[in-house]
Amino acid sequence: MNEKEKIFVYGAGGHAKVVIDILECRGLTIGAVLDDDERLAGKEIMGYKILPATDVLQSLIHQNIRQGIIAIGDNQVRENKAKLIQSLGYELVAAVHPQAVIAKTVRIGVGTVVMAGVVVNSDTVIGENVILNTGCTVDHDCVIGNAVHISPGTHLGGNVAVGERTQVGIGAAVLPNIRIGCDVRVGGGAAVIRDLPDGVTAVGVPARVIRTRV
Repeated sequence: MNEKEKIFVYGAGGHAKVVIDILECRGLTIGAVLDDDERLAGKEIMGYKILPATDVLQSLIHQNIRQGIIAIGDNQVRENKAKLIQSLGYELVAAVHPQAVIAKTVRIGVGTVVMAGVVVNSDTVIGENVILNTGCTVDHDCVIGNAVHISPGTHLGGNVAVGERTQVGIGAAVLPNIRIGCDVRVGGGAAVIRDLPDGVTAVGVPARVIRTRV
C-alpha cells in the first residue's frame, strides 16, 4: 500500500474510533469516514466529518480514494460490507497498530485490524476482515478464519483453529490444539478445553454449549 494514498473508513461507531487511531498511528491518510446511519451524516468522529455511505460510496473511487477498511464490529455485517466494497472495485487494507507484536512468519489478510498490545506468534495465519482486539494473544501455528473477532484480553494457545465469523469473548482462554467452528459465540471469561462445532454458543469454566443455532 502506498502510504500517500487516501483510505476510507466504513463505520463510525466506537470500533471505528480505534481503527482511525491505528491508521493515524501508522501515518496513513484518511480521506473519508462513511456510515449507513444517515442520522450521523454531518457529525464528526475523531475530527472527521461522517458521510452517508449510500450517497458517496460509489463516487470515492473517482476522487482517487481506492482503498478502504470496514470498521464495524458485527462479524457478518463486516464481511458483507467488505464483499460490497470489493465488488465496487475498491481494495481492502489491513490496519496493524505499531505497538502490536507480530512474528515475521505470520500472515495477515486484507481488511484485518490488529490493535495495541496484541501478540501473534510464529506461523499463525490470520484471515481477512478479522479483529484482533486490544491485548489479545494468539500463539504459534493458529489459523483464524475470515471475519473472526478475538476480543480484548483473550488468549489462544498454540495450534488453535477458529472458524469464520466466530467471536471469542473478552478474557476467554482457549487451550492448545482446540478447533472452534464457524459462527460460534464464546462467552466472556470462558475456558475452552474441548472442540466446539459450528453455530453454537458456549460459556463458562470449562465452556459448555448452551445454545445451538437451528
